[in-house]
Amino acid sequence: MASLGHVAVGLAAARVYGGGHRPSWRSAAAWSALSMLPDVDVIGFPLGVKYQDPWGHRGATHSFAFAVVVGVAAGLIGRWFKRPAWRTTLFATVVLATHPILDTMTDGGLGCALFWPLDLTRYFGPWRPIQVAPIGLAFLSPYGAIVATSEIVLFLPLFVFALRTSDFRLQTYVSVSLLWLGAAWLVASTDPLREATVAAILRDRTEYSPGFSERRFDGVVEGQSQTQVRQQLGAPLEDGWMYPPPGESPANVSVADATACVAVRFRSDRVSEAFPPALCETRGIRPGQPKVDVERLLGIPTDSCWDYTKGPPGRPFRLRLVCFHGDTVEMVARRWVF
Repeated sequence: MASLGHVAVGLAAARVYGGGHRPSWRSAAAWSALSMLPDVDVIGFPLGVKYQDPWGHRGATHSFAFAVVVGVAAGLIGRWFKRPAWRTTLFATVVLATHPILDTMTDGGLGCALFWPLDLTRYFGPWRPIQVAPIGLAFLSPYGAIVATSEIVLFLPLFVFALRTSDFRLQTYVSVSLLWLGAAWLVASTDPLREATVAAILRDRTEYSPGFSERRFDGVVEGQSQTQVRQQLGAPLEDGWMYPPPGESPANVSVADATACVAVRFRSDRVSEAFPPALCETRGIRPGQPKVDVERLLGIPTDSCWDYTKGPPGRPFRLRLVCFHGDTVEMVARRWVF
């Protein structure tokens, strides 16, 4: 997430905690900061902590255990400021717990270690309408702006509830609610009518792989094998092989900082691009080579992604992507790319 949703949760909690009064800037800042606290784990990246490590991003700090421990600490600190300890503990714990729950509803990255330290499994929710935000400076991009806008739309009711200065008339509530429902539907829904509406607005020119079917794509789930996906969807338009450093996740690898050939893309089973180009060329990887040559030179990739759609340069398109770790589906992505 872009953290705006977490801020909205913090602001709403500040208002409820304050008895329904509009929160002061200190209260709003404190509860918003608490809501975003689990993301303190990103400081581990420059220290060498890997995304998938127990203390990596969306790891220990995104667990219910962390929420309880920090919630109790917040309650004890609250006593120094003459705040009710148990009430502060309860509010803080709930606010902290909403953070990983919301993150499990994003459409990318890794899941959250909700039950750390008993279970290191990274979990996603059954419904994932929230677009995952780029990490770090990558957020300052057109895609980052789209993610931020979508979060503002989805969490607008919490922002309005927290910051309103007066009560609305029933007619105003109804009108605003209907407008928000329509905007949220356009942002988060994946039903055919919404897809057709967005496609008409954007004058969609997405290119699909031969024989692609949305119905069959809906049947692809995490845990399936490459063979099963190939049987369901056929050959992809393009695919990419990733060669991250040992122990690293591809999501945590920057091409700009790479010291070896870390990714190769194929179209019609021949190399179309390689990253970084110069380092890949030193390993003998060149455009036009068949996959068998790349496998001989670099080995079998640890991770790969199959693209079943493609858009014209500079235009939005419908992304339909399946990514694998080894031979197993790790992520299925369905969203608009701008």
